[in-house]
Amino acid sequence: MQRAVFVTGTDKGLGLSLVTRFLQDDFIVFAGTYLAGGNLEALVGQFPGRLLPIPLDVTDLGSIRQAFRLVTEHTSALDMLINNAGVHLQKPVKPLEELDFSDKHFQRTMDVNAFGPLCVIQQFLPLLERGERKLILNISSEAGSISTCRRTSEYAYCMSKSALNMATRILQNALGPRGFKVLAVHPGWMRTDMGGPEADLHPDESTDGIFELAMRPWRPEEDIYMDYRGKAMTW
Repeated sequence: MQRAVFVTGTDKGLGLSLVTRFLQDDFIVFAGTYLAGGNLEALVGQFPGRLLPIPLDVTDLGSIRQAFRLVTEHTSALDMLINNAGVHLQKPVKPLEELDFSDKHFQRTMDVNAFGPLCVIQQFLPLLERGERKLILNISSEAGSISTCRRTSEYAYCMSKSALNMATRILQNALGPRGFKVLAVHPGWMRTDMGGPEADLHPDESTDGIFELAMRPWRPEEDIYMDYRGKAMTW
């Protein structure tokens, strides 16, 4: 059976890089995309029949259910789910005294970064149950670590990634006995729209590490929160 992966947030940056890497390894890739057209179109021509863009808004349960229906038209099982869709809406960074809570950036950030992945996992769980790998990989951040936090702002983003980490831990507790492995992976500081041009990594560098983690055989008791190189991180 040909291996299949679903990746969210694939319009650009890390998501687009992950799609390319899995295609190069002969996966069927279902690419959750928020924007119509864009960068995925060129890849569709390069990998006919193996790349299927799927319209997806991870904050909209109806959109997630429709994405599930579209994927089931092409496969009865998924080996992996990579929750990559994410936002950082508080730019420029402001201190608490200057935050505008009426603009809903807190709610939007939590919906996309924390609750969105959980909803996607819920809806796609039947396909993952039938997959051989049963791997769920959540793109988290060092910003979600409470023990190493040095920030004095960026409340919404950091809080959302801590929430995603907690969801990852609970999911591993719940799904581990059913053969699943659930990971929370910090991709590093990347030169993307979110990370900015001064960041350390090209997305492809992070992708290479994440791909290795995705392909590694995992035991339920092993670490679940780590960076893209597999180095364990503290909660």
